Amino acid sequence: MRLGCVPYVNATPLVRSLVGDPSVEIVYRHPSQLPAMLDSGEADVVLASSFEAIRTPGRKVVDGVSIASLERADSVRLFSKVSFDRIERLALDSSSLTSNHLAQIVLGEAFGVRPEAAIAEPSLDAMLGDHDAAVLIGDKGMTTDAQGLHVLDLGSAWRELTGLPFVWALWIGGGDLDPAWAGTLRSAREWGTAHLEDFVEDVNARCGWGLNAVRQYLGSTMNYELTEGHWQGLTRFAEFLAAYGFVPEVRLPVRV
Repeated sequence: MRLGCVPYVNATPLVRSLVGDPSVEIVYRHPSQLPAMLDSGEADVVLASSFEAIRTPGRKVVDGVSIASLERADSVRLFSKVSFDRIERLALDSSSLTSNHLAQIVLGEAFGVRPEAAIAEPSLDAMLGDHDAAVLIGDKGMTTDAQGLHVLDLGSAWRELTGLPFVWALWIGGGDLDPAWAGTLRSAREWGTAHLEDFVEDVNARCGWGLNAVRQYLGSTMNYELTEGHWQGLTRFAEFLAAYGFVPEVRLPVRV
């Protein structure tokens, strides 16, 4: 099984038990690059954006597994030089798909603004040089210094807007997604969430956040289930995407 995976700390519990498995190959790419891996056949399954699962017909997803947040997300944030209701130009993280669309939905629904948006490389200083605000995701979204800026956690903003979990990423396959692969990936999630202490020091050595911060982020802030409540959140996101013209219709993937 060939897997495409995001290179962020939050994916660790989903793949840690698969590292070194001779039957599994893992390739790391930014979220915006993963759908092409699936379409080209470079990967059989990708841990990719929930937006990708919604926008592309024929996608299947592994049931019971996601990268989600029930409240705040910490690693997906909007940074602004002005109050959120005054944002006119928004820089979007070129690594992202889901978060870029979520930011525009939140700004429209919660703050009544529809800024001009443009994709940019994820460097906050450069992004804010030409824009009022910027979206950063992943490890950069987590650690970027926000001193002097207005900061909006997009997980918290979604929860306040809808009362639902937000699903950031899913294991996505095409129409031929093998149920046996889905079972393997569910088992990997179960192991990873139950054995956090087995790898928390390794993760901290990589990111340098501190052991308690890593434990909090992976053990509490991030959520790795895909329950009916999560599915309701995904459905609501799909409805917003259609309402804002980001997808032509409300379309959800099939769960395997």
